[in-house]
Amino acid sequence: MICKKKLILLFIILLSLPCFAIEKGSIKYEDNYIDYSVLDGNEILKDADSFFNQYEMTKDTKYLSTAMGKYYIVTKIFPLEIYPMVQLARTYDAKNLDIFAKEYFNICYDINKNDPYLNYYMGEFYFKRHDFKRALRYYNIAYKNGYDNYYELNVKIATIYEKFADLLKAKYYYEKAYSINPSASNLKDKTLQIESLNYQQTGY
Repeated sequence: MICKKKLILLFIILLSLPCFAIEKGSIKYEDNYIDYSVLDGNEILKDADSFFNQYEMTKDTKYLSTAMGKYYIVTKIFPLEIYPMVQLARTYDAKNLDIFAKEYFNICYDINKNDPYLNYYMGEFYFKRHDFKRALRYYNIAYKNGYDNYYELNVKIATIYEKFADLLKAKYYYEKAYSINPSASNLKDKTLQIESLNYQQTGY
């Protein structure tokens, strides 16, 4: 039993480095001898979130690499849970390892294609890469499944519609975002600018 615990501890340390092999475009960790049933998935997930939050605050990739390893372990403990798998995809996204991020997003999509957390971060993935049409598709799914009062999502959708020159829709989502966060005075200015542009285009 002691040897097994030492092996698990060694495995966790190795995953924190991020060591992985690539086989046929997929990710494969050498974990055939790990008994995941003896691990506390909730505690590891808590640690993973802590390291990921540290990365977001500092942009220090050492935190990101540790979070990646821990999220991977949690996906093995809870293979049908979307949250840790999305988080793992986000770590690959942050490292610009697109093929791996997409792989985990797609696994989640097969589990529940309407999950708002999944669709929001799939939208973020494509927004970051300026694929605004695809980003909008996933943002809208998140919006329709419970994220309609999420400030950042309304801003992102408004921004995309503004890029597409659909000013009426852009104005709607900017106003919605402003109603959620009235302290964002820049959004009020944004809606006034759009109103002005609409008047100019219609000739009034």
